[in-house]
Amino acid sequence: MAPPTIYRNVESVLNVLNSYKGDNTQGVNALLQIYSNALNIFKENDKKSVTTKTHPFIILEGLDGCGKSTTAKRLAKTMRAVQWCTPPESIKHIRHLFDDHPQLRSAYYALGNYIAALEVSVLLKQQPVVMDRYWHSTAAFAIAQAVHDFPQEVDMPPEGDKFYEWPQDLLKPNAVLFLHVTEDVRLQRLSRRTVSTSQEKLLKSTTQFRDNIILAYRNMINPEAIFINSNNGFTAVISEIKNKIDHLFQ
Repeated sequence: MAPPTIYRNVESVLNVLNSYKGDNTQGVNALLQIYSNALNIFKENDKKSVTTKTHPFIILEGLDGCGKSTTAKRLAKTMRAVQWCTPPESIKHIRHLFDDHPQLRSAYYALGNYIAALEVSVLLKQQPVVMDRYWHSTAAFAIAQAVHDFPQEVDMPPEGDKFYEWPQDLLKPNAVLFLHVTEDVRLQRLSRRTVSTSQEKLLKSTTQFRDNIILAYRNMINPEAIFINSNNGFTAVISEIKNKIDHLFQ
């Protein structure tokens, strides 16, 4: 089994998905059709649009239990923005078709970013968007998973490596905010949940896996991930975020 691919453009994602059609015809065909539909809607909207102005696009990142969902909801309300997420709702119903195949699962999340970007591009002409996870998340988890699964073959890219640069063909956000919490706070919040994924089990049990994800986030550039202390209450977190992004709304 080869390490999962770290995708740098949509063409590479589509090539991998097309090469696996025989192994997962139902899932791949459905995913590709949703991408095609989103692309057509984007192109049609772009032709009809009378303005090139777009509103701020804000991303919230962080490990499970950091408070992303609640913060995204409150921030969207405060900023009068649309709340979005990755993978987008348009492909969540087929996620189970990719879960048991590491390479296809990686491609599913990667194309999910491009689908979300197309959907968000339409929304941004009307109002701001606050999105729960995006490319930084996909890349950070993919490399940390690869290092964990293939320790003799894969190393963490060093700071400044092109791996940490934003893909040129993917809609770039105005700000990326990483909600950072101590592990004891994160686990306390997660104790209220009943669902535990394989990656969440790794986050709980393997310090190195968790540290590699956070290191990847710290090394991201253009745009960088701005770390926000999320140990405090949501009011304090929203206040700190607003201080970082208020200039985007002026």
